[in-house]
Parts: sequence; structure tokens; C-alpha cells
Amino acid sequence: MSVDSFISIDWGTTNVRIRLAQTPSLTILEESIVPKGIKTMYDEWNHSGGSREDFFLTFLKKQISLFKHPIENAPPVIISGMASASIGLRELPYAKLPFSLNGTNLYFETIKSDIIPHQVILISGVRSETDVMRGEEVQLMGLLEKNKIAGKSIYILPGSHSKHAVCVDGSMITFRTFMTGELFQVISKHTILKNSISSGDLKGNALKAFEEGVASSRMQLSVQNELFKIRAFDLFKSKTKTENYYYLSGLLIGDELKTLLQEDFDSLLLCAGSNLFELYYRAIKKLDLLEKTTVISKETVDASVVKGQWRLLKVMKQ
Repeated sequence: MSVDSFISIDWGTTNVRIRLAQTPSLTILEESIVPKGIKTMYDEWNHSGGSREDFFLTFLKKQISLFKHPIENAPPVIISGMASASIGLRELPYAKLPFSLNGTNLYFETIKSDIIPHQVILISGVRSETDVMRGEEVQLMGLLEKNKIAGKSIYILPGSHSKHAVCVDGSMITFRTFMTGELFQVISKHTILKNSISSGDLKGNALKAFEEGVASSRMQLSVQNELFKIRAFDLFKSKTKTENYYYLSGLLIGDELKTLLQEDFDSLLLCAGSNLFELYYRAIKKLDLLEKTTVISKETVDASVVKGQWRLLKVMKQ
């Protein structure tokens, strides 16, 4: 299979990211991010009825047609993320651990349809006995290609559902999911604490409050008890609402990362962009984990999904 380019689809719960990638350089020729994540698409399909696969593929066809760059020879479309979940385009079974990050034991299916004249390749996720991931495994495939780390390494992938992927000799042997980002959203918007916090810049006393939250999560047996203190901070005016915002963030991120203090590993790889990078970096430093930590650049993290998908295409060509 000769491939001069391919269409990369990274389909999350909230958004779908569509990129036209030239090979083998993986130069992004065109890109769009559409707020039509899997949950929205599934709800819209439920409302409209008909074939679910046709509904999803028709949407993709429309988005691809909006590209201004000429698309020739019907390049393959490769889809990773939540599109293979039970509410996605087609549900696929999970690959199992240990998972080789060269892609040789990744489960995928080719979808044939008259709607899209391209070869459509849908990638599944990975499961353990108690956990699942969809999308991060492809991201790790792309990250590992550039960062071949000896020994036992843990990749930290922050987000709504943060992942800690434990890798040894090119294979992911286990992983853990933390609902850090989602818990922050729920607590800050749908609990009694919502009137005690307000977003703002991470500087000065707000930064101190974040680091205090990280430290408190490390020392306390119950984060639940620490959470309610935010209410008291507001009532007693001992912290501003912005300080409370970052104290909450520090508590939750600290509670996630302090689990690493019980781990035996050779290196941590922090794979985060935007504001999450600074928060996680400062929390890692506060927990005295910085010496073993390698920071993966935002640009490398951003390109990792496309690189992982390209690795899979090369496996298929063999």
C-alpha cells in the first residue's frame, strides 16, 4: 500500500480533530477542530435514526470536503479515540495488555462504505482487568518513537481523564485512569463549593494556594475533608475565590500524582500542553519528583497522534 498522505481523525468525547498529513514527513497540510465529539454525535444520531455508521461517515465526508487543499488519490482515513466506543461509529473490542507500542497487537477494522471512497481504518483501544483507554494508546505509539526510554517509564497524560501509562522495553504493561479534570469541573460547577471559587491567573497568592493544595493532598488521609475546607476559606475570607480555585486544583492534581510516590520507576515523562503543563509541572516539583521527570514538548505531544497513526499504517504495509 503506497501512501503519499492520509487523513488523521482524533475523535474525542467533546471535539473531533481532522488533519491531512503528508507522508513520510507528516507535515500537516490542513487541519480542522470541530465541536462534534462522540457524545454529541451519538445524541444527534439517536434523534435522527437510521444507520449509525452512515450517520458518522456522512459527517466525516462533509468535513473532509471542506478542506481547501486538494485531496488526490483517496488517501486512507485513519480514526482513533472514542470512535470505536459503544457510542461511536462502530464498537470494537479492546486490545489487551501487555500492549506493544510498535502497533503489532493493536486491534483495528477496515470499514467499507459507498459514502466515503477512502479506505477507512478504525482503531480500537486497550484494556486491563479494571481499566480502559481509547486514543491514548495511539498517542503513546507516537511518543515512544521519539522518546525511547530505557527501563521502567511512566507517561503522564493529563486531561479530563488523566492516564498514567507504565511502559517497559517498548510495551505498555499497565495503566491507570484518574478522573482529575472531570472531578474539578463537577466540584467547581455543581457542588456547594461553586460559589467559593473563581478562575484567575496563576500567580502570587494563587500559585501559593495551588502548591498548598498539592502539599495538603500529600499529607492528608482524606481529600474529601480538605475539599470542604474551601468552603470555610471563603466564609472566613482567609483565601480569595481565585486562591480557592487553585487550591482545589492543587488538591486534585496532587491526589493524582502522589500515587507515584509509591511507584518504583526509572523515569517520568510529562506529556501536557497549555495551562495543564504548568500545573502538573509545579505539582511534580512540589512532590519532589522532578529529578526523574522528562518534559515532553507541547509540539511533540501535539504531533503524537498523527505519528502513532502513521506507525500503524506502516505496520499494515508490511
